[in-house]
Amino acid sequence: MAVQVPGWKALRDVRERFGMGAALQHLLHRAINLVMYFEWLNIIVLDRERLRALDPKLTARLRSRLATIDDLHAMRANPKLDMDDEKFRLFDAGDACLISYADDKLAGYTWAHTKGCPELLPGLVIAVPRQYVYNFAALTLPEFRGLGMQPYRHHQLLDNGLWQDKRGLVGFVLQTNFPSRKGQGKSGYRKIGSIWLFGSKRHFAAVFSRSLRKLGIHRLKSAQ
Repeated sequence: MAVQVPGWKALRDVRERFGMGAALQHLLHRAINLVMYFEWLNIIVLDRERLRALDPKLTARLRSRLATIDDLHAMRANPKLDMDDEKFRLFDAGDACLISYADDKLAGYTWAHTKGCPELLPGLVIAVPRQYVYNFAALTLPEFRGLGMQPYRHHQLLDNGLWQDKRGLVGFVLQTNFPSRKGQGKSGYRKIGSIWLFGSKRHFAAVFSRSLRKLGIHRLKSAQ
């Protein structure tokens, strides 16, 4: 009987798009997770001086503002905007949602954590240096892609009075999320370190690279 490799189509797609090295990483990640929970997070930052230049012709069509609770309820009516209960919880906890428009039509949003202690994955809360703002959960509706919405939102976040004193944005990308890694690199993000998770999804150890520890990025027991 032939042995079928789990996720062979996904493995083939990764190899074709990102090369054999990426395919081997994908396969190793899947193999380890057959035995125990394992995840590899790369922590990335986008400094102000690395923000992508904007096209004035495109940005003339764009605008943004911080969302209100009424905005979130209105967006919830559109399943494509993925405005779930967790986002309402984050909003109630103080996180901010920056909504963006193209030609006065709602095009998407991005979120910013305001307290320096974001939860990257369930059970993994970290301390973020005060000179950075944690940016997450960006979404652009398909019909508005190609307008430079992501770099536009990066500028809008850091130009907002709430975060004008910040050096830049911080986020994370999974080691095996090759499309996102490629996109973040094009946006100007740079990797500053890694976090490795071992155990089970409910109970896991988190190992932080030395570069992160030197910056004061470490695990917290809970959001503060």
